[in-house]
Amino acid sequence: MAENQDLILFTVIASSAVVLLLVAVVFDILLLSRKRKIISNQEIELREKKIDELIRKQEVDSVNALLKGQNAERRRISQELHDRLGSILYSAKLHNQSIEKKLKEIAQEQKEGFTRLTGILDEAVEEVRKISHDLYEGSLAKFGYAVALKQLISALEEANGTKITFTHDRELDETNETIQFELYAITQEMLSNTLKHAGASKVEIAIRVEDKIDYSYRDNGAGFNPDEVNSGIGLENIRDRAVKLNAELTIESAPNQGVFYHLEIPKS
Repeated sequence: MAENQDLILFTVIASSAVVLLLVAVVFDILLLSRKRKIISNQEIELREKKIDELIRKQEVDSVNALLKGQNAERRRISQELHDRLGSILYSAKLHNQSIEKKLKEIAQEQKEGFTRLTGILDEAVEEVRKISHDLYEGSLAKFGYAVALKQLISALEEANGTKITFTHDRELDETNETIQFELYAITQEMLSNTLKHAGASKVEIAIRVEDKIDYSYRDNGAGFNPDEVNSGIGLENIRDRAVKLNAELTIESAPNQGVFYHLEIPKS
């Protein structure tokens, strides 16, 4: 009996030891498997990290190479622009300066030419006035106002090319000589103003004799403001002679609208 109990006890102890050994073995296997898995994961992470680093390095190298190539291309283009286009632009600048200088010289010559031409024209107008006045004094005594004015118109048209028309009544030549002389001087002053300052292409002069002498003068020139123009263009002379004739003077004008003079002159 005692021997059987000892055998049973021994069997139980042996079984327990085997179980514990198996548990230990299984635990070791699980632990080893876990360690291998951890190591494997670490190795995978390390490989992935190396791959990422390699990729980044490759990208950086590619970018650097690209930038290096771009910089080299920029330097090449810059050099090309400087060497080729720069020289062309510089040549163009020098050519432009040369043209500008020549244009200034031409402008100066033109200005001087216009100044000389203006002086010559002023002299010509003054000379025509003197000649016409001499012609008038001789013509008036022989033929009257109308003939003297026609001679003046003929001389001015030939010198200036302005078209001047003149219509009148025969009775004008029957008025006294003082009226004819003053009216001629007024007409001469008006024509001088037109030719010197207005740039007109056409002048119309008309005289009708009724109870009064109705005189009108019109040009299609630059015009002016009668209230703002000084006596330098002869308006004062016209007004003064109108006063001598006891005439009523009307002046209508505006910039770019030409000028219209009207005189109502008593016959005596």
